[in-house]
Amino acid sequence: MALVDPSGALYGAPTDMMKIGPFTSFLIPGLFLFFVLGLGHIVSFIFMKRKLKFHVYISGGVGCILMAWILIQCYILQAIALIHVIFFLIGLFESIIALYMLIQLKQFPFTKKDQSQSI
Repeated sequence: MALVDPSGALYGAPTDMMKIGPFTSFLIPGLFLFFVLGLGHIVSFIFMKRKLKFHVYISGGVGCILMAWILIQCYILQAIALIHVIFFLIGLFESIIALYMLIQLKQFPFTKKDQSQSI
């Protein structure tokens, strides 16, 4: 919606909601949401479905970006709604599951160290 109407009038979100943030319209945030979070989750799904090597890293990264986005959005809007909490929890669960999978698959960066050379 932000790509179709960057002013926000079409979906009832006036741009004066963003008085604290660096943007004057919803165009840049809409592009970020579409390309980074939207396509990022799609790429993560495709990597996971095909069992490609870095699917867990991508999933965890997109989950962390989602949590950061929600925190920044709440700061800029100076409000917290239930939908913010829900999406923050989704990002948190996504990141925790990715971390768990990295540990189980022994792909967590700290487990790659040779155990025989411990200090």
